Amino acid sequence: MKKSLLALAVLGAFAASAQAQTSVTVYGSFDAGVRHQSNVSSDDSNTTMSSSGTYKSNRIGFKGVEDLGGGLNAHFDLETGFNTGNGAVAGNLFNRAAYVGLGGAWGALDLGHQYSVNFKTIGKYDPFNYNYTGIIPLATQGSLTRLNSDIQYSGKFGPVGVMAEYALGEQTTGTSDGSTYALGGNYSGGPFTVGAAYTNRKNTAGSANQKDWTVGGAYATGPFRVALGYADNKYEAGYVAGDAEIRAKDAWVGGSYAVSPAAAVSAAYYQTKYSEGAADGKRKMFIIGATYALSKRTNFYADIDTRRYDGAAGAALSTNKNNETQNGISVGINHLF
Repeated sequence: MKKSLLALAVLGAFAASAQAQTSVTVYGSFDAGVRHQSNVSSDDSNTTMSSSGTYKSNRIGFKGVEDLGGGLNAHFDLETGFNTGNGAVAGNLFNRAAYVGLGGAWGALDLGHQYSVNFKTIGKYDPFNYNYTGIIPLATQGSLTRLNSDIQYSGKFGPVGVMAEYALGEQTTGTSDGSTYALGGNYSGGPFTVGAAYTNRKNTAGSANQKDWTVGGAYATGPFRVALGYADNKYEAGYVAGDAEIRAKDAWVGGSYAVSPAAAVSAAYYQTKYSEGAADGKRKMFIIGATYALSKRTNFYADIDTRRYDGAAGAALSTNKNNETQNGISVGINHLF
């Protein structure tokens, strides 16, 4: 009996110790916004609530970290998005993130469905810090937001950050078909942040590449922050069967000002030059937004934005087939948990 009690006590102490070294966090963002936009299809306008989040993207996630000792940890992240209007999950269950990895003073190595090097780099110099992602084109720039079957390294050494990744193509025709590799780096020192990244993705036949590069920077001091950047995304001829070369060049500049601890205003200009074979087009977008924090987790927001489309290929950048100017306004509330 004494031996059994001793064994139970040892097992209980071991379980308590293991639990103390492991932490799981439930987190998320719930955004309910109403948006009105003109000239959505032909000359029609619409007012909507159903979206994955107007100001911040809706999400619910589970993060876990286990201390393995010696400065080493194991960690994971499972994150899904959902629609405010009807509560539906968009796509796969964990469509936003599903990866596991190891980390330490040397950096982190993660495997699974995760945000790309391109996405993480641009986020450092987006004037709106990846808010209004359904309105501003940068979050989906080059369709490189997230990668499946991705092996990604990231490290932070003083003011310098480095990233590299290789996403498996998983094609039976060849190991490199459908694969993606990328390199990125950034520097954050004092008020300055600069970054750059390069991505190369092969189509599933391995016959052509998508090549994307970006560079930009930000400067922040006191209540002010300004940011600018550039990205060049090219699909080689034949990337999609029968298609000519497709190219999109994005440039942007903007900034934000904290009017008070609770209120802030941001504004930015984004321009996309698009070409498909001999046809070309252009999108010019201006957006101004304001937020008012009711607490550290809850805030009101509003934005006004306008887009103008020009050129024969303008329809590729818009749902409006007549290349007319589109104006939008959004208001809503966002809560973080």
